[in-house]
This record gives sequence, structure tokens and C-alpha cells, in this order.
Amino acid sequence: MEQTKLNDKRKKIIILVSVLVVFIGISFAYIVAQISGSAIGNVNITADTTDNLQFSIDKDITLNPTQFNVVEGGGGLSDTATGTASLLANSTNKSATFDYYVYFLINTNEYIYTTEDNKPEIVLTITDPEGNPVTKLANSDLKYVEAENADGTITKGFDITTASGLINIASNYEITSSSSTDATEQDWIFTVTFINLTTNQSENGGSTLDAEIILSRGETNYHEICEPGTMACDIARLYNEENPESNGLYYHNGTYTSENEYCMFEGNQVLSFPDGAPSTNAEDCNTVYSFAGMYYDASVITDGLAEGIVEEVTWDGGTCKTTTSGATVYTDMNNNTPVSQESCSGYAAMTVYSTVIMINVGSGTIETAVLDAEDYSYRYAGANPINYVCFGNDEETCPAENLYRIIGVFDGKVKLIKNDYTTSDMLGTDGRDYYGTYNQSTSNYKGSMDTSTIAAYRWNYDTSVSTYGSNNWTTSEFNTINLNTNYWNYLGATWQNLIAETTWHLGGMTSRDNTAKAFYNGERNNTGYGSNPITYSDEIGLMYPSDYGYAASPDAWATVIGDYDSSTITSNNWLYMELDEWTVTPNSSSSDYVFNVSSNGYLDSYSARLGYAARPVFYLESNVELSGGTGTSSDPYRLAV
Repeated sequence: MEQTKLNDKRKKIIILVSVLVVFIGISFAYIVAQISGSAIGNVNITADTTDNLQFSIDKDITLNPTQFNVVEGGGGLSDTATGTASLLANSTNKSATFDYYVYFLINTNEYIYTTEDNKPEIVLTITDPEGNPVTKLANSDLKYVEAENADGTITKGFDITTASGLINIASNYEITSSSSTDATEQDWIFTVTFINLTTNQSENGGSTLDAEIILSRGETNYHEICEPGTMACDIARLYNEENPESNGLYYHNGTYTSENEYCMFEGNQVLSFPDGAPSTNAEDCNTVYSFAGMYYDASVITDGLAEGIVEEVTWDGGTCKTTTSGATVYTDMNNNTPVSQESCSGYAAMTVYSTVIMINVGSGTIETAVLDAEDYSYRYAGANPINYVCFGNDEETCPAENLYRIIGVFDGKVKLIKNDYTTSDMLGTDGRDYYGTYNQSTSNYKGSMDTSTIAAYRWNYDTSVSTYGSNNWTTSEFNTINLNTNYWNYLGATWQNLIAETTWHLGGMTSRDNTAKAFYNGERNNTGYGSNPITYSDEIGLMYPSDYGYAASPDAWATVIGDYDSSTITSNNWLYMELDEWTVTPNSSSSDYVFNVSSNGYLDSYSARLGYAARPVFYLESNVELSGGTGTSSDPYRLAV
């Protein structure tokens, strides 16, 4: 018993180890910078019968670019620190294996791009213990770049010029030792480089970047380690793991999973257990009663199959037929090849093309799908979460037109959406995409505006592409004129300074019948229509379909957003306002279709020439601070300006 208690205690100590921290501070005076700091002391776990896992750092990273070491036409300036994970096995078994995590945490970052084409100015280069450059990061939008210095030399790494938040470098990285005297060591090499451009970088004068490198035995969460004082950290720290419903803030770390289990079949064909099935155990996947009347889950089916019904098959009169409907069974979806007698055993499915094809029962493995975004964001969900912000006004009572709501915290930045719709006084009437007053039914409108003042805008009425417009966001005047010129100017300089320039993802989807998770992945990883760009940088944008999907209560996240018109879902989705409004995401199956939230609550897709309502969306700078408020509509959060 005593030995068990001792081992449990040691395990907890190991899990809490977080010992490699580098502080990086950058202060600018034209082209003079400073990056310096100190490491926190090491924490070791040692005992004759326990393993010894240590994390350490060899030095601080210090950069001091001056007019003497960063000269006009010269190269950049870099410094490197090495973080080491060291493991000794216990003297009894002489064998130990552990997993650990590697992070880069940017607490605050005041840097901006000083060039119109956003050339990188601060680059982070990482080399893993195998000596390979880290070129991809899970759940991060950081771009791996080749940054050119004034002398033509190239620095490869991640552009962190305006980055912020917790960045996962490696998860569950394995270290193994077979000795109690000769430690296994794994080195992570971090290099921070100031890029010396050929242009004037004085706009970054006085800017600072506060970051940490973290190696830890256990998983590290932003809300647990971020420094209070910034709005992003203060909001993230409101996350209540035991009861997220208390304020509606949910942490998307891959822990929300589908309650439906799946039987796996050969050929990547997946069937979900039907309601009321006699058994949902993996070992029963091969039995008839588990499949009779079972429906396909279209969100996970591959090979072209969509919703259909499964039936057992039998050889009857020289033909392979289904036992219930008597339909002929084929090996393909083109009705070209009937199933032979020797293959006529098992099950078949009716597809949406009215074709019955064979299903080969596989191993019967149970699979659970992750439903949340798994991007380590913090998103508000539910009927009416506590997420109101007063933006653009500092009066004691916040005017309705200045009420915004927090979509969530992403990569250390807070994302806001206007609480209600916009008027032409805010977005203007110039540009080809102004449509006029919103003239569709507003009988169920949930907002407080005079509906006759709500303006409607086409998404992009560029008739040079087609008579129906275009779903290329970069050529949309609704984007460039109404949102990022007129609305930007409407906000005023004081409030403009709080908004971060953002890379908007324009990856398209071909159907509204996808879950929020599928849309999240598609927005970032899919292509658009034809040669349309898949990213665009500017301050003001619109919500993503995934934003809308994840604003509903978690119970809805397994439902395709195209079916969000259920009253149970719409009544528990704070982003639903009951008017047709645009998202920023194109439908990549055509040149002009764009996804929109319909007045009925489901996600739809229509031509970019149509006039819908709009709610601007933007991200705040990572260093924005709160000055008061409790987040309710009557006492919204206030920002320090």
C-alpha cells in the first residue's frame, strides 16, 4: 500500500513538471532591438527506483540589433537556445519511456508588418532532436516561410511577426532510456531571427514581444499558463472545465466526441448504429440484427456512398438480390456488373443513386469521432452566453450599435462579431455590391434594430466572372469598400488601433451537409473554386460556417450545419439572428455560390449576387486589455483604450 501511494505521488509530480522557460523581450527604437531573458530553474525527479526526467536550457536568447550589427543591405541577426530533455532509467529495471510536450507561448506581441505585402520580420526556426527542421505545426495557422534579408540570405522558419498565443510544437514526443548511468538526451534547437529588410521598419519602433519556450511532462493549456492582464488570457481563464455551461465558454482541445459509435467495413465504408439497435458492441458488428435497417452517416462515408439502407442479400433465380426489397445487387454504382453467386453473401446498401451495391463486413472496430475544432480555441456556445463587449464607444451606457459579442479566443487573440446587423450609414452605399434595404421577411428577427434600416449587400457582384457574380473574396467590393474602407473608417482611429490584421481562410466546401468540424477543416485546408485565392489578409471579415456551427450547444455539433433549422438547435445558438446573412466561405463547386446562414437557421448556399444582411467580424490585438464590465448585455466588457 505504501509503495502504491509513493508511486502515485511521484506520477503526479512528473505530470506537473514544466521546467524549460525562455523569456524573450523585444524593444525597438527604429532598427534597434533587444531580445533577452532568463531560464527558470530545473525540476528533477530522482530516486533509486524511479526514473529521472529532466528538462533544461543551455542559455538565454539575446538579440540586440543596432546600426552596427544590422547594417543597410546586410543580413539579419539571430540567436539560438537549446532545450534538452534528459532521461535516466531507474537502477532496478534500467528501462524507461516517457512522452512530453513542446510549446512556444507568445504572451503579447505588438509587432506589425511594415510592408504592404507582409514580409516576415521575426522568424522562429525549430530543429527537432533528429536534426530535422520543424516545418509543420499541428493546429496552428503559422506559416513556414523563406524570409529574405537585405543581403539576399534566406532564413527559413515560422513567421511570428504578429503571432500570439500557445503554439503546440510537439505532442507526446517519446524519449526512451535503457541506462541508469548514461542519460538519453534529446535537443530542441530554437532560433529567433530579426529579418533585416530593405525597407524602413521604423513602424515597429518601441514594439515588444513576450514569449516563452516550454517543455513539459504533461499537456499544457493556454488558460492555465497565460499571463493575466490581456483580454485574451482573462477570457480564456474563465473556462470552467467542470461546468462550461455556466458561462457558455468551451475549450476545443479534442475532448468533445460523438456519442455515436461506428462499425468499420472494408473499403472505408462506415455504418452508424441505428436508434434502438439490440447491440452496439464491436463484436456484434457481423450479426444481421446490428445492420438491418441501419443508416449511413453521410459525414463519414467515403467512396461516393451517401445515405442508404442496409439489407441482407441472397441468391435468387440466378441473381443476387436483397432479401427485403428484392432489388438486384451490383458491384459498382453504375449498374454495370451484377454480383456473382460466389460473392452473394452478406449485406448490400441502397445509395442515393437508387443503386444497390455490396458491402463487405470488416473487422468491426468501434470508432469515435472528435466533434470540437481541436484547435485549442475557446468558443462561446449556447442560447445566450456571457460574451458581450462594448466596442467603439466609452459612454457609461453602451449604445446598441456598439454592442459586439465574443466568438472566442484563437491563438491568443479575441474574435468579435457585431451583435446586430449593420446599416448603410456604417458600411456605405458606394461600390457595386450595395443592394439596398434588407427586404425579406423579418417577422422573427431577434435583434432590436428598426428593420427598415438594416442594409443588404451582395457578396461579390463581379459580372466579369459570370452574370451571377463571383465567389472570389479578394475581388469583392463588399469586402474592400464596404467592410474594409467604409466600416473601418466608421470605427475611428482609436478603435482601429485595437484591431489586428488577419489572414482569412477562404477554403471552400462543396456542400452545406457537413458538420462544424468538417467545415473548420475545409475552411483551412481545401481549395476554392478554380484559381481563387485560399487566404486573404485584412482587418474586417465575416464569420465562418464553423463559427456558426460551434455557436450552437455541443449537442448539435454532430449534426450537419445544413440541418440546423431544428428549433432545439436554433434556440440554443446565440449567433442565430433569424435573417439571411453572409459568411466569408465560398462554395467551391461553382464560381458564384457562397455559404450563408438562412433565416430558418440552417446553413445554405446561394449566388453571390443576392443581397443579404451582414455582421462584421474582426480579431483584437493580443495586447488589448479589459477595463471593466461583466460580459452581460447590460454590463458588457469594456476595453482599455
